[in-house]
Amino acid sequence: MFLKNCWYVAAQPDEIGRTPFARTICDEPIVFWRTEAGEPVAFQDRCCHRRMPLRKGETVGDRLRCHYHGLEFDPTGACVRVPGQTLVPPDARVRAYPAVQRYNWIWVWLGDPAKADEDLIIPFPWRVSEDWGDKGAYFHINADYRLVVDNLLDQSHLAFVHATTIGTAAIAENAAIRTIRTDETVTVARWMVGHPAPPTYRMMAGWDADFPVDRWAINEFRPPCAVRLLVGAAPGAAGGEAFGFASIDHPEPEGGFAFRNLNFITPETATSCHYFWSNACNLKPVTPERTDLQFRQVLKAFQQDWEVLELQQANWDDRPVVDTNADAGPLAARALIDKFIAAEIAAG
Repeated sequence: MFLKNCWYVAAQPDEIGRTPFARTICDEPIVFWRTEAGEPVAFQDRCCHRRMPLRKGETVGDRLRCHYHGLEFDPTGACVRVPGQTLVPPDARVRAYPAVQRYNWIWVWLGDPAKADEDLIIPFPWRVSEDWGDKGAYFHINADYRLVVDNLLDQSHLAFVHATTIGTAAIAENAAIRTIRTDETVTVARWMVGHPAPPTYRMMAGWDADFPVDRWAINEFRPPCAVRLLVGAAPGAAGGEAFGFASIDHPEPEGGFAFRNLNFITPETATSCHYFWSNACNLKPVTPERTDLQFRQVLKAFQQDWEVLELQQANWDDRPVVDTNADAGPLAARALIDKFIAAEIAAG
């Protein structure tokens, strides 16, 4: 069961052009294409005539033509031409989904079109800010999207899975953690005060292996499946306290550097998902070379998760699991997903 009245990241902009492009989202096959003006269009991927997948069709002006019998559909999904006859059946249409391009992604709304408010799109302005060096990627993962959310909200695994990149023992053994719940978010805030930085951070900032810094990780989950991160390190960032700030919107401390990261995990099926990932860094000066360097370093760390997630999925069944303190955030996020889905069902 998936939420439908919400925006999902569907594709990177260069994936969608004039040639029909297919992607399954929340068990729904969808075909994407662009009008001559470049506007993204999303249709249910089946012709209303004989169920031919529209991904096999072609664009003709601002229409998508079915490969089987040549029916043509305008961007609203209405059939406007049936070859060999002048009368178009009044019920001849395919379902069209609201689709927009924002923050350099294509977003699609699967629910009631009347509720598709673009202001509900999860904000990530750092992706298009000149003050941040941003680069992203797409991955397909054979795992339940909720396992990915679990992974992002429980960073104790960094000490083990990411020991060569962004993990140290302190993140599991010496972290102060708070889980903050609202009606629409779950935030896990984690601080490691006065400990050496992990390998990737040392390389980025030029710190010695034993140089003490205050490291923070603020991870915020928003339904349906977005996790925004503000992570980084700087000397004295916690202001002499054992715990610093806990808000994703807090300004980045000076004297070090920060990553702003958006992970949007769009379900494909119950056991697979599309992972859209973007990582922005404020380390100055912002140059293409530095942006590519931080991208490659953080990408290496994130790739270390894929094997773990797919092995988890392959081993997942209905038998009970044991929870630990580190699971507070993931369990709260799953409860929030369930609450939103139940409310959507109750509203009809």
